[in-house]
Amino acid sequence: MLPGALAIRSAESARVQRIASALRGEFRESYMPKTYDREYKVMRERAIANWLPLVVDVTAENLFVEGFRRPDSGDDLSVWDIWQANRLQMHQTVVHRSALAYGVSYVTVRPGDPFPVIQSAPSTSWTVHYAEPGDEWPVWALRRMRSVPMSDDSDGTLFELWDADTVTFVRVPGDGSSLDDPSAVEIHEQPVPHGLGVCPVVRFVNRLPMDDGAVPVGEVEPLIPIQERLNETTLGLLMAQNYSAFRQRWATGLAIPRDPTTGQAVEPFSAAVNRLWMTDSPTAQFGEFGQTDLSGFLNSIEAGVRGMAAIAQVPVHTLLGSLVNLSAEALTAAQDGLRHKVDERRTLFGESWAQVLRLAAAAAGDLATAEDTSARIVWRDTESRSLPATVDGLGKAAQMLGIPPEGLWSRIPGVTAADIAYWRTLKDNAAVAGAMAQFFTGSPGVDGPVPAAQGLAA
Repeated sequence: MLPGALAIRSAESARVQRIASALRGEFRESYMPKTYDREYKVMRERAIANWLPLVVDVTAENLFVEGFRRPDSGDDLSVWDIWQANRLQMHQTVVHRSALAYGVSYVTVRPGDPFPVIQSAPSTSWTVHYAEPGDEWPVWALRRMRSVPMSDDSDGTLFELWDADTVTFVRVPGDGSSLDDPSAVEIHEQPVPHGLGVCPVVRFVNRLPMDDGAVPVGEVEPLIPIQERLNETTLGLLMAQNYSAFRQRWATGLAIPRDPTTGQAVEPFSAAVNRLWMTDSPTAQFGEFGQTDLSGFLNSIEAGVRGMAAIAQVPVHTLLGSLVNLSAEALTAAQDGLRHKVDERRTLFGESWAQVLRLAAAAAGDLATAEDTSARIVWRDTESRSLPATVDGLGKAAQMLGIPPEGLWSRIPGVTAADIAYWRTLKDNAAVAGAMAQFFTGSPGVDGPVPAAQGLAA
């Protein structure tokens, strides 16, 4: 199994590393003349304004899991304690960003004490193989961990190999890109059984592939060519700004001085923004060349960013910062594409998180939750809406449609599951306090005065 796994990993490595380099702002070098000095090189480095991480962030910032509940209950299932114990409220962002950037990411589940252990598994370190593209569980999963010495002190690489029964730690000679001699593999630690009956790795995909065997596509890879064109255009802007935006001057009718030692002509003036040219020659004439118009470069950059925003389905103003006097309707229309995109990702990622939590419940021995396919992931409402208008609309829904107010609490912007639980406690306490006050004071209730209260009061 291991030689084939390493071959698959080696085939995928170039694509993954290209995406990782793009996110770090490392691209193919822009064109330069055959001979150029250090100043050109500095401008080429400064010309990289990387929009790709922002494209990922705009979507990821709308993806926060808030709970795991059945449709007929407002309370989270007991497996939610495992989520909180693993601090997934924080670590979920790594899973979402990795899936958005690379097209796929993974989450592993292992038995643990007192809770099962749930960890994110970024695409840069994992290679996962499925027998069929639509299978729920993989056949095996391979993770590159770190460089380690082999038994003979030569260079080696440590890998984790997961399957349906165990997790095996092995050392492979070299960088692990290939394995010519399977007998050279060394066991680093004894295999650890996990007892879950499946390879406990859950896949998160950014888009479901339309063709069998196709690689899931992330948000970054299709935009790399546009980003590289933007780098080229920005470099042209910097060069024009540095060399052509300043109006070059010319002079005629001057006697050019010469160096007394070498006899070479000496430039009579030093051109700079903060310097004037002066001469006492009566025949001298001065003039200047026109400066380069930079608007063409600026328009080209803006057009490239707009094209990137259209392909990525993110609002243009989030990349350009050009939000000026937009009405509420125009702002909603500008964010419409992003909203539909976020809804799709919530559906895809929500199914994967439900799979993770059911597997965690099985690892904890909670078979009822593990077999319950009706429970659903609850996402935080991140849509920008006016709070007064929202509360007014929810109040009318409660009055006109008869919806219980408690069922509308979760639709208030910014309200979390903890807020709702606290409000419910306050309401229950207020109801108990009201009943006790009615009992001891003998005040009329729904069915009239309470005789027992009157007796106690007397």
